[in-house]
Amino acid sequence: MPTQPMLVREAGTAADPQTREVELQRRPLTRPEAAEVMAQIRRSPKITGYSTAEWTGRRDTFVLVDLTSGELLGALLTHHLAGNWCEIAVVFVLEAHRGRGYGRLLLGGALRTLAPSRKRQLLFFSAEGAMETMVRSAGFEVFPDEDSFVRGRPGRSIYLRSIYKAQWLSNIYRIREMRRKRRELDCSFTFKVALLETKKEPSK
Repeated sequence: MPTQPMLVREAGTAADPQTREVELQRRPLTRPEAAEVMAQIRRSPKITGYSTAEWTGRRDTFVLVDLTSGELLGALLTHHLAGNWCEIAVVFVLEAHRGRGYGRLLLGGALRTLAPSRKRQLLFFSAEGAMETMVRSAGFEVFPDEDSFVRGRPGRSIYLRSIYKAQWLSNIYRIREMRRKRRELDCSFTFKVALLETKKEPSK
């Protein structure tokens, strides 16, 4: 699914004075890129994990690259779901490139590209601070937990706790990673829920 590349001229910082021209691309990760992203995610207690197959073509993915060096700066993975829903499943900036606003570029660019689908965007996250600020700035409504998200909305409750869970857990790698992280990293996997509703086209 091609998309118009997004070019951004990005100024350096005191810690990293290099000026970069970065591009957002809608494409699968290469196997080496996927291996590096997955290795770093394996160390994170905040993300459950997605498999090589998902990063390299089974899911809809966006990458942010340095055009000069070709280096991968970050990656975003989306999970297209039944019922006109789409989950922004992972917004991940590689450890060496954090603190420069790349997560905001990834999320904003992906949302603009996905907007014509008219799907409701769902996003789960556990980290407060920068992540919450970023999703709120992108227009998401944030709920403190799943119970708050479904309260008074029986349709949401049925969808989230049956259809969504069945689709999301239909992956052996993810189940294994969740078990490993609970055991080795003491993860609780308690998430806030963010929702970006589809905006209807104005009537003519």
